[in-house]
Amino acid sequence: MKKNIKLKAFAELHSLLIFYSENRDQPVEEGFDFFKEVKYSCEKLDLDYEDFKKEFNITKGSF
Repeated sequence: MKKNIKLKAFAELHSLLIFYSENRDQPVEEGFDFFKEVKYSCEKLDLDYEDFKKEFNITKGSF
């Protein structure tokens, strides 16, 4: 059964938030762009990317 696109995007975004909370001060795997992934998930969910980052206090200086 195919997952609903928005549900899958929400699950991805949730995983990214957990990843951020656990690894924000650690180096990330080469080629992994956390912010690109978050932006992509926000677009799928019709969420404003900048507002999302502000709401969850996510900054580029963290990675």
